[in-house]
Amino acid sequence: MELDAAERLRKSGINRYEAVIAVSKYARRLNQERQKEKSEDEKSDTASDQLPKITSQALRDVLNGKVEFERPSK
Repeated sequence: MELDAAERLRKSGINRYEAVIAVSKYARRLNQERQKEKSEDEKSDTASDQLPKITSQALRDVLNGKVEFERPSK
């Protein structure tokens, strides 16, 4: 995990509380996709420790701008 995640969020203009919500929703979606693939590919022997942790991957994707999210209007 990168130590400068809070700094990168601040520079990008994303509110840290909005980022937490975006990361958690994205991580939930990644988990659902992973579980779906796992149930479809029960025959394959993919070790779960080879895959990155879902929350770490979600945070990296949000910080790198790979995830788009809408801010609710006030």
